[in-house]
Amino acid sequence: MNFLRSATLAALGFAVPALGAQGAPSALQRLQVLDAKKIEAVDRGDAIAITIESPEKTEIATLGVVRLEVPRDFYLDHVRQLTGFLARPANASSGVFDDPVTPANLAALRLDPADVKALEKCQPLSCDLKLPASEMERFRAELAGSDDPAPRADSLMREWLAAYVTAYRADSAEETVVYDDTKRPVRSSDAFRALLAEPLPSGIDAEPFGAMLATPRGARPPAVSTRIAWELARMPGLKPVLEVVERSLYSPPARPDESWMTSKLLYASHYFESQVDFIIATDAPAPAGKSATYVIVLRRSKFDDLPSGGLFNIRGRAVKKLRDALKTTLASTRAEMSSAFAEHAPAAAPAP
Repeated sequence: MNFLRSATLAALGFAVPALGAQGAPSALQRLQVLDAKKIEAVDRGDAIAITIESPEKTEIATLGVVRLEVPRDFYLDHVRQLTGFLARPANASSGVFDDPVTPANLAALRLDPADVKALEKCQPLSCDLKLPASEMERFRAELAGSDDPAPRADSLMREWLAAYVTAYRADSAEETVVYDDTKRPVRSSDAFRALLAEPLPSGIDAEPFGAMLATPRGARPPAVSTRIAWELARMPGLKPVLEVVERSLYSPPARPDESWMTSKLLYASHYFESQVDFIIATDAPAPAGKSATYVIVLRRSKFDDLPSGGLFNIRGRAVKKLRDALKTTLASTRAEMSSAFAEHAPAAAPAP
């Protein structure tokens, strides 16, 4: 399979800057992965993203941080619908799955023409999309000989995604899709559990994330809000990627200064075996009368293959692409939130 796009984590370490008379360390200082120079960059408004060593060559780990000049409650109000925690590309199409799923949830989905062409000849161990073997056979049989396969391909994909999300919700163990496009079948949930088993970096509290992603679902705190959505994103130099993502939000009353979010990848049409975002929104130091929020994103991704070294050093190129992409996304999020907050703020009273 070809590759190139998103990213994620592994192990960390660095020095904690001196706290002086400030008292308790800030969320960034607790991370122990950012030096004073990076912390200063965040506090002056820069988005930063760093790549972290991963235990396997098929994983990429990225940590990103941005400071939003808005109150945390304002940011949370904008993401509470669980349709996205960060800025999205302008050309992305998306939708949310109701419970139960309805046809309207996927009405906007249109596959890329190259993917439609690939589905016409898709078969196990030789397919340019990531799908279970049964679906490969179905797509190929239903599209055979069609003069205009795109509408039927769109319809079949909508039907399969609706059935998949419904089955996922009914499965308390959350066993996800099996990919049969490469030499070995891969169950996405196995890849996800491998990512989840890796320790979080020092300074990030693992307990809330563990509770949010626990199985069976009944073990999760009642305060965890969850929603499943789809998105078709187009990025320069990459194939359009159709994703299904489960997003969760947790703001327990016992921790009034922080909120936690997760984005768990349930399906990707290209590149990914699994991905999970661990996101923290936490109050940031701000001048009197002002409020600010740090958004910390830890992204772990597992790909089907990432050759490294020589002419095929895909991993090396991907690391930079994914780091730059997260940095751009965080900068866009800061700009979007600042603009929204400026529109929300009441107009200044006229001078007497």
